[in-house]
Amino acid sequence: MANLLVFTIITLFLLRFCCGCIEREAHALLLFKAGVNDSAGVLSSWEKERDCCLWYGISYDNTTHHVVAVNVTGFSLSTEMEGIISGSLCTLTFVATLNLSGVGLTGTIPPCFTNLSLLAQLDLSHNRLSGNIPPTLSNLSSLTSLHLSHNELTGSIPSSLSHLYSLTNLRLAYNQLTGSIPSSLSNLSSLAMLILWENQLIGSIPSSLSNLSSLIYLDLSSNQLRGSIPSSLSNLSSLIFLDLSSNQLTGSIPSSLYNLSSLTKLYLYYNQLTGSIPSSLSDLSSLTSLDLSYNKLIGSIPSPLSNISSLSSLDFSFNKLTGSIPSSLFKLSLLTRLDLSNNQLTGNILSPLSNLSSLRFLHLWENQLTGSIPSSLASLSSLMNLALSFNQLIGSIPSSLSYISSLTYLDLAENHLTGCIPDSLGNLSLLEVMFLSDNQLNGTLPPSFSRLSSLTYLNADRNSFSQDIASSTLPFMLEFLELSLNNHQIISELFFHNLSKLSYLSLSNCVLNSSPTWIPSFQLRRLHLTSCKVVDGQIPSWISTQFSLEELQIADSNLVGEIPSWLQDMRLRYINLTTNHLHGDLLLNTSAWKAIEVVDMSNNALFGQIPLIWPPHIQFLLLNDNWLTGNIPPSMQVNSSLQVLNLENNHLNGKIPSSIANFSSLQILNLGNNNLGGMIPSEFGELSQLKSLVLKNNQLSRAFPPSISNCTKLLFLDIGQNLLKGQIPNSIGNLLHLQVLAARKNNFEGSIPTEIGQLKHLQILDLSSNHLSGSIPHNIFNLQAMLIESKEGFIRVQEYQFDDQFLRKNYLIFTEVFTIMYEDGLNMNSKGRDEHYPYIFSTRIAIDLSNNQLSGNIPSELGKLKGLMLLNLSMNNLNGTIPNSIVQVSQLESLDLSTNQFSGQIPWELGSLSYLQVLNLSNNNLSGRIPQGGHMTTFANSSYEGNPSLWGCPLRRNCSWPDFVPAPPSIYALANEEEQIEDSLWYWIGVGLAYGVGFGAVVLSIVLRKKWREKYFHGVDMVLKYFFPWLHNLKI
Repeated sequence: MANLLVFTIITLFLLRFCCGCIEREAHALLLFKAGVNDSAGVLSSWEKERDCCLWYGISYDNTTHHVVAVNVTGFSLSTEMEGIISGSLCTLTFVATLNLSGVGLTGTIPPCFTNLSLLAQLDLSHNRLSGNIPPTLSNLSSLTSLHLSHNELTGSIPSSLSHLYSLTNLRLAYNQLTGSIPSSLSNLSSLAMLILWENQLIGSIPSSLSNLSSLIYLDLSSNQLRGSIPSSLSNLSSLIFLDLSSNQLTGSIPSSLYNLSSLTKLYLYYNQLTGSIPSSLSDLSSLTSLDLSYNKLIGSIPSPLSNISSLSSLDFSFNKLTGSIPSSLFKLSLLTRLDLSNNQLTGNILSPLSNLSSLRFLHLWENQLTGSIPSSLASLSSLMNLALSFNQLIGSIPSSLSYISSLTYLDLAENHLTGCIPDSLGNLSLLEVMFLSDNQLNGTLPPSFSRLSSLTYLNADRNSFSQDIASSTLPFMLEFLELSLNNHQIISELFFHNLSKLSYLSLSNCVLNSSPTWIPSFQLRRLHLTSCKVVDGQIPSWISTQFSLEELQIADSNLVGEIPSWLQDMRLRYINLTTNHLHGDLLLNTSAWKAIEVVDMSNNALFGQIPLIWPPHIQFLLLNDNWLTGNIPPSMQVNSSLQVLNLENNHLNGKIPSSIANFSSLQILNLGNNNLGGMIPSEFGELSQLKSLVLKNNQLSRAFPPSISNCTKLLFLDIGQNLLKGQIPNSIGNLLHLQVLAARKNNFEGSIPTEIGQLKHLQILDLSSNHLSGSIPHNIFNLQAMLIESKEGFIRVQEYQFDDQFLRKNYLIFTEVFTIMYEDGLNMNSKGRDEHYPYIFSTRIAIDLSNNQLSGNIPSELGKLKGLMLLNLSMNNLNGTIPNSIVQVSQLESLDLSTNQFSGQIPWELGSLSYLQVLNLSNNNLSGRIPQGGHMTTFANSSYEGNPSLWGCPLRRNCSWPDFVPAPPSIYALANEEEQIEDSLWYWIGVGLAYGVGFGAVVLSIVLRKKWREKYFHGVDMVLKYFFPWLHNLKI
């Protein structure tokens, strides 16, 4: 009875204040509810029979009974509804707050929201709304906060929003907005927060934003903004947060930013800013975080930055800063993060660094720091992350590092550290990751490492360990282990007895010795064995117990025998057995390796035929340098995701099947050095992603298909050493990205297409040993990639990056890209003989048109190719003189013009080509004396023989020709002589004028002044009297 009385009292109390909503407003809310999927029952209280004052998230005015606030937010509910924003909400004309954030709404923002004239706060963030921002929102004159972030809104920011004069908070971040930032936003004089990050905004930052005098928070990061940082932003005196990061801003950092005296956060990273770091930033006395990383800043680190005593985070990484680390930085006692990595800093790591007692993160890697690691680092008692790799540090690892008990990450790789690893490092009980690779450490892994109870990653690869590492005891928590051993130490199963959590194992230069019945306690996901000998030469059988294994590499390990059948049943995604002695049938079919994506079995002795059906997910297949025979199946069933196919150096025959064109993702195709015949399938033109096509050294015949020009991404094309005939199609000029064009030793005829001159990236052109005729096109010598005078200008065409989510997620810890180095071989006539280049070296910039039927002169434009290193025009019918402009090809190393009909003299300045190592001018009609300058006389007789009218050293070793015979002048010598004659003429004219002026001045003085005239004639009379008395006595 008492409970009933309490319930009655509560009900009457609620009825006192809940005297009913306006019916049409309640109806509008029920229509909104009907438009969403409320499976969790969040709006279950919204019932027609219940008063709306009891509805979840609804507030109303007690006097007018109008709904004034709707707060249905998914963040407080930990759930998400789905649906659209019903236009019925537009009838809530008295609502002041509308918050539907994080609910999961889709569709567009209703334009009718403009009816909500009293609306002060609108929050639709964290939904999936699309479409444009309605410009009509500018009619909401009472609006103070507009929050539309984290949606899928598109279009531009309406300039009409500048009419919302009461707005203090504008958040449009994390959408897909485009266009520029409206300069009219500067009219929002009350605006305190402007957040536009993570959109696709372009253009420059409006300088008019400096008019927002109330602004305290400005975030324009992660857009595509260009131009410089407006110096006028320094007028925002109330600003405490400024983030312009991840844009494309250029220019220098405005020194006027020091006026932002209230600023606490300044983020300008991931731009293209240049110049030095302004010392004036030291006046930002309230700054706690400064990040200028990933720019192009130069100069030294300003010492006055130490005046920012409040600074806790400083990041200047990935710039081009030079000089030493200022010792004044070590006065920043509140600093918790210091990242100066990837610069060009020099000098030692100074001991006062230990003054940074609050430091938790210290990255100085990838610089040019020298000296030893200071033992005083042990004073950094709060340090958790220490990275000093890729420097030039010497000496031993300080044992005092063991005192940094909070250390979780230690990277000392890629230095010149020596000595043994301190045993005291075993005291770092919180250490999780340790890199010691690529040093000169000796000894062994300390026994104390077994106490590193938190260590999960250890890389001690490529050192000089001299003692028996195989007996080391490793920590049981270890998941990733990379070791390189010396003297092929024997690793037995006892080495792994404690490593039950191991998932990644990389060993090199060791001998694996395990019993056939051994079953490891670990389950690997990655196994890398490089130059590791196996006792019986077979693939270890214990690998069959690794049911989680996804990546297997046993390279250059002298494996013999056949591939075991159990290996094919594993769920591998990557297998690399290259450079061994494996033989037997390939057995690559759909029943084997069903999950495989990458297969590299190159450089073995595998035989058999190419299977008709391949694994369903194969992406990279490298079977080159084996003994595969038979035809390539014409109807291969291969996943269209295949990106690399290399069957080079086998014994394949028959025709190239056109079905290869079905591999729509193919980027690299190498079928070179086989016995393939027939024609090149015209369907290859459908391979739109193709970057490298190698068909060299086969027996391919007929014409080269013009459709190949549709492969517009092609970088490398080698069809040399075949039986191809007809003309080289003019459409070859469509391959605008082509860097290498090799078509040597075929039967091509006709003229060289002038369209080749359009290939601005071409750096190797080899059309030698064909039947090409006509003249050499002038625009061949306008190839832009050859105009640059550089020894490092070549883009290595064998480097391809494949974005592989599986490898990124499971294999690579610190990188996001899986890179395959694909080595395209190339045969060229270099330095007088045929040579095979297994790689495309950075110094091979070449033109070889030798052994054709070309006629006419060498175009004078040859002199433009300042980057050309090899030029072979031998065995043609070229005539005329050797152009003097050839001396401008300053990087030339090999020049062969032999067996042509060149006449005239050898350019005298040819000896100035300091890189020239090979010269062959034999069998022409050259005349005159061989130039004696530079190293022209160091070439053999064979370089000049076969020119009857040519004489001088070294053609005749006694060099007994008369010394008075002058060297034949070149056109440049004649020009110099003309200049000397002209200079001489002006010299004597000047002398004559000076003499005349001087003589005239003396005579005029004697004539005009009687006293001077008397003294002059008196002097003459005395000279005649004493030196010529007989003349003095004459009477005139």
